[in-house]
Amino acid sequence: MLRFVGSFLIGIALISIGIDHFVNPDWYVPIVPSLLDVPKFWVLFSGVVEIVVGLGLLFPKTRTYASLSGAWLLVFLYIANANMWINNIPLDGITYSTPWHVARLVIQIILILLLCWIGEITPFKGKEKLYHQLEIFEGRITSMGFSSGHRFVIGQWNDTPFGSFNDIMWVTPNQKRILVCGDEKIASYISSMYTFEEVAIQPVSIDENPNGLQIKTNSIEISLEWSKGFTIPFRRSLFFIKNVESWFAKIFFKTKTYGITNNHRKEWYMINHLSNVIQCEGYMNNETLGTLSNIDETCGFGFSDPPRKPSSVLVKTHIL
Repeated sequence: MLRFVGSFLIGIALISIGIDHFVNPDWYVPIVPSLLDVPKFWVLFSGVVEIVVGLGLLFPKTRTYASLSGAWLLVFLYIANANMWINNIPLDGITYSTPWHVARLVIQIILILLLCWIGEITPFKGKEKLYHQLEIFEGRITSMGFSSGHRFVIGQWNDTPFGSFNDIMWVTPNQKRILVCGDEKIASYISSMYTFEEVAIQPVSIDENPNGLQIKTNSIEISLEWSKGFTIPFRRSLFFIKNVESWFAKIFFKTKTYGITNNHRKEWYMINHLSNVIQCEGYMNNETLGTLSNIDETCGFGFSDPPRKPSSVLVKTHIL
């Protein structure tokens, strides 16, 4: 009920403000940054967006998307308020002092958080829809390349529907994709979602210490260390991971946090901690794999390649 009331009040307010952009456009023109040409156009455009977002907040089916859109809208609209503050621009002949601008910023932040709460967007999300149907895999994914051309994505899964297990997705220099896994049932599950030319059923042993891993199969031995890295300190909804976080992943890491698997299932990657791999040694049949290198060539296992830079992440994977 509180979310309904909040969405109704903010929705009506946005619609009213949007209409006012058309009724009194000249009132808003002075605070449009000079970098944006034709300021009246941006006033009218923002008015249209405010009306659309306000209408979206009034209906339950569109409320989540409208809340997210509204939060981003308030972020972008604050550019005009910041311009007014930085350049000391008067409004209705009045020049406002710093305390007023600080209060305006605080109100803007509160409104953004309120919209996130209304739409149940991170970190205000409860259980996901169809939560009981999700298959959740919690563990660590570590990826790296070697100067020899071999590339590895190593999964160390501690809590899954199959119990704990390890696997390696491996690309050879001639682009042959190989899955290495110690269990046929798990290997069949993984290969149904991702693309491999070969599946090798053999033990994958992983020993973890505070700063790295020791990985061993019948033919491969890899030891690595990672940096301290950083933790994402709050949970995120799958909606947020798909519609917001995926853009940051694409821009900064050239990866995807959401996609469709080969067998048409939806998959979300919730990254909880990220570290860079800073040191690594690898051997195949007792011969060195070369020096640690970036993953510059496409691996092509599924909808997302690993990050270009060698890294290790704690992750919670959701599959529907």
